[in-house]
Amino acid sequence: MGATALAKKNDLAKDFYGIGISVLSIVFSVFFAALAVIITASDDEFVVFLEETGNYSAIVSNFKFSLGLLFAALLFSLGLYAFTASRISNSVIHQIKYLSVLFVFVFFWSLFAAFNSTLDAIRYSDYRRKFLERKNRTASNN
Repeated sequence: MGATALAKKNDLAKDFYGIGISVLSIVFSVFFAALAVIITASDDEFVVFLEETGNYSAIVSNFKFSLGLLFAALLFSLGLYAFTASRISNSVIHQIKYLSVLFVFVFFWSLFAAFNSTLDAIRYSDYRRKFLERKNRTASNN
């Protein structure tokens, strides 16, 4: 396999990394805000209700993992963008294709993690509904 078969044009790679930075920046900021809302919107009784089955810890852990992964992917994208820009300024035309493959893997892994945490947020709202039903039943029985 020749050197060009293992290489990717730096201009194209830089464009991919730039797109990744844009997408991950938006998703990270929205995701961070969503995590803050979920954590602060919970009252103590609801947290205790969720912790009876360990769901609160699981949901918050999944959110923290996804947030960390999004942040790492964003930093990785920024690093690759800077690396590629410096290679272009030094008139290096190609870079190893494996960097782009690793970028695509980390990019999609972080997006899928964010998607799964979004499903957790939907489950969280379902748990909230169940909690309120139980609370209303208990109040009407008293």
